[in-house]
Amino acid sequence: MLLSAKFENIYSFNEETRILFTASKSDQLPLQVSRAEKRDDISVLRMGLIYGANASGKSNIIKCLAIIKEFALNGWNNLKYNYFKMTDEPQERSSVELEFKTDNQFFAYGVTFSKGGLLEEWLYKTGSRNDAMIFERKRNGDSWYNTIAPQFLKDEDGQFLKFLIDGTPTKGTFLSEYIKRNGKGIDAIKSTRKWFENLNIIFPHTHRTDFPFRVVNDTQFRTIMRELLIYFGTGISDLRRVESKPEELGIPDEIRQKIEESLEGKGSETGVVVHNENRFIFAEKDKSKNLKWHELKTIHKKDGSNSDYIFEMEVDRSLHPMLTLKLLEMYNSLLRSDSQMQLICTTHESNLLSTAPIRQDEVWFVEKDKKGESHLSSLCEYKPRENVQKGYLNGRYGAIPFFGELNNIHWDDEKQE
Repeated sequence: MLLSAKFENIYSFNEETRILFTASKSDQLPLQVSRAEKRDDISVLRMGLIYGANASGKSNIIKCLAIIKEFALNGWNNLKYNYFKMTDEPQERSSVELEFKTDNQFFAYGVTFSKGGLLEEWLYKTGSRNDAMIFERKRNGDSWYNTIAPQFLKDEDGQFLKFLIDGTPTKGTFLSEYIKRNGKGIDAIKSTRKWFENLNIIFPHTHRTDFPFRVVNDTQFRTIMRELLIYFGTGISDLRRVESKPEELGIPDEIRQKIEESLEGKGSETGVVVHNENRFIFAEKDKSKNLKWHELKTIHKKDGSNSDYIFEMEVDRSLHPMLTLKLLEMYNSLLRSDSQMQLICTTHESNLLSTAPIRQDEVWFVEKDKKGESHLSSLCEYKPRENVQKGYLNGRYGAIPFFGELNNIHWDDEKQE
């Protein structure tokens, strides 16, 4: 579970900016809080909603999470990002740090970097009273100065750990190198790595490549998807793969050839997905190792008829406000069965502020000032007594678009003949 995220000099965040997902003392909606049970425990929110105008910086928060996840799992891999540029003296030194809970422990993992690569890396065990360093790495020119907490260097694994951290490639991270080289002795690194592996980050363009295979091969998953589509009133009664020819699917010959070559020599029931807008097209080898092309289709049934009507995929991310509300209600209903679930999302859907079961500490606002810097504020800072949606749309909490004068737009009023 994510407790907090800090960003500095990256995208639209100039000075150090922090967003918190730790819970206040409010006893409202208790299921939406993972409450502290021990003295050093911390109460964590299980949901967070981030509001803001277009280009305010909402998506930049998610981009920062994606960047540090890439560092944690794969090291520096020529990551593409922007430091804060709207200043007379731009600096290229950026930083991201996450504090999170995993395996009933709390950790803080962070990196400092520039366009030239990684500059610093650290992992701390944190708590409500104090923090304890696990390892730190700092770069000075071409040299690295590395530190591992003394308690990990005492036993027979200590010498290898020292060799491992000193041998971490300049473009690598110790977190990823430790796992890659089968490091031993620091369970906190394994827990941290596991947490990042389980961190699902979804952008508007994100596609789950395993989706069509799970629909076909996982009976339970397919049943759940079918029931959800029916529950939400989509008119879709089922999902089905339909065999097609590559030329009918509009796949260029060059791409088709590369896919077929990539699957050559592999066993049955292996395949690859090709995304084309909202279409799921995939190539898969059958039990006889013959390559088959399929497309995932939606199935409709007419009232009073047993006939199946096959259509293209029709579901996208543009959801009706009531459907969005139902999705949140469904998420909340699952909280009883999984105490570590957490959902954080950016949204423009202001209806949720008045209709959804939301705590004040779950709502954050992002607003960009005249200098182009993004700033964060929590709904808790305002202590609202009114309808929150109404107050938000009236501009009380900021994070809404402010428009210029329509008269300043010079329309082409020449008559067209």
